[in-house]
Amino acid sequence: MKLAAFHQFETAVALLQRGMHVSIVSHITRINPKSLRSLVHEIHGKRPASGQITSTSGILRTRAAQASASVFAVLYRASAGSGIFEGIELTNLLAAYDRYLVLAGEITPPNTQRIPIDITQAWVIARDIQTGAAYFQACHHCHIDYLLADDSRTPPSCPICALNKQGAA
Repeated sequence: MKLAAFHQFETAVALLQRGMHVSIVSHITRINPKSLRSLVHEIHGKRPASGQITSTSGILRTRAAQASASVFAVLYRASAGSGIFEGIELTNLLAAYDRYLVLAGEITPPNTQRIPIDITQAWVIARDIQTGAAYFQACHHCHIDYLLADDSRTPPSCPICALNKQGAA
């Protein structure tokens, strides 16, 4: 096995262990999806999830989801800098996602139903930021950057302020 092929396989295993969708792993590594599906079964003991991958506007379906996605997006921008508009650098994506998971674990109250965004959704957010389908907006009240997306059903206002108002009510 050549070193480049080994690196592709190693990358695929790391992404599949995190639960990334097979079609995205195939796109990143250029490994046949059939081989990746077998690998998912070997890693997780079950068949991989199937179905279409959502857009960022689909991820931002609630204020809580928008706030969570915004936290990841800000961490990703901090990790990758202006490079987020040029392409998806996997190292920066994974570093931001790892920091996001730590932070999400620290801020999510125990025994709640909140599930943080998954690695596939993180990649979709990064892709949509790169293409301009998702973008940052600064809140004029709390001064936090939050994520918006074309065709999103959530109002184009700060999810953090909206959640704080709901909590205060």
